[in-house]
Amino acid sequence: MHTVTSTSDIEKLVFARDVLQEQIDAHAAARDAKILETDPFFKARKTYLLAKYVGALGFRILDYKSKEKPSPGVSAAKLMFRIKDRAVPIFKSLTKKENREIVVDLGDFGPEEKSALIQLCEAFKGFGWISVERSRTELKIKRGGKSQAIQFWNGGWAEIVNRSIIESALQAFAKEQKLKGHKLSYDIFYDVKLVRLALEKVSPDMQLDVVARVGDRFYVFETKTGVLGIDKWVDRAKLFSRDQKSRFITCCIDEKISTQWFRPFCLVPLGRLEAEMSKWLEDDSGMMS
Repeated sequence: MHTVTSTSDIEKLVFARDVLQEQIDAHAAARDAKILETDPFFKARKTYLLAKYVGALGFRILDYKSKEKPSPGVSAAKLMFRIKDRAVPIFKSLTKKENREIVVDLGDFGPEEKSALIQLCEAFKGFGWISVERSRTELKIKRGGKSQAIQFWNGGWAEIVNRSIIESALQAFAKEQKLKGHKLSYDIFYDVKLVRLALEKVSPDMQLDVVARVGDRFYVFETKTGVLGIDKWVDRAKLFSRDQKSRFITCCIDEKISTQWFRPFCLVPLGRLEAEMSKWLEDDSGMMS
């Protein structure tokens, strides 16, 4: 083995390493292009731009949902959001294995809060998720055995609200653009499952709550109702904004959190998401193709 003894030797090794890396990158790019050529999502008109976008990041689409079927869960999710400070602690406690029943004292509830909570309980009762006994001063809520309830109470409701807000903002913006004589091309993808390009897998490496395509730009949304997971968030934010025109947005339910703490990464409370999204769309509209 040749002993490195001079600056010149080091420079030659660095040059050789760079040449090898260029060759590796070229072979990897050719391999990825070949994989995408046969990928059904890359060939389909609806998902071509999305597949191209994630393909450039080293992923392919494993599965996605394009349009959610209307369900009674949407109304319940919006009710949950409306009184989240009251409702979330109540139903979150029922997700714990040892807690099958909770008694809610209605004494300090305002009339609107009380009415909304009763409506929410009636909705959950209709789904078969709970049984409820009601008196003038309290509610006795008992959890049933359906796993959908746990998923909903653990944050599924916030994902539903998030999707509804995104749809509303995009529809409103598209309508404004139409009035100005501009046709806006956009699409929304839900529950997008991604796998690394070169891997033959049936389980995803990554799952995205919502991806909105507006022109040739992408807005990737993640919903958090608990711990943010800063490292993972930062990694994803850097990855999905690598093209310097797309955005990665983390949505939370805490209206009081200072979003300035996390800049340049984007954290938005759900209550401000529609206004913020309208602003991003307006700011980006001049550069959309």
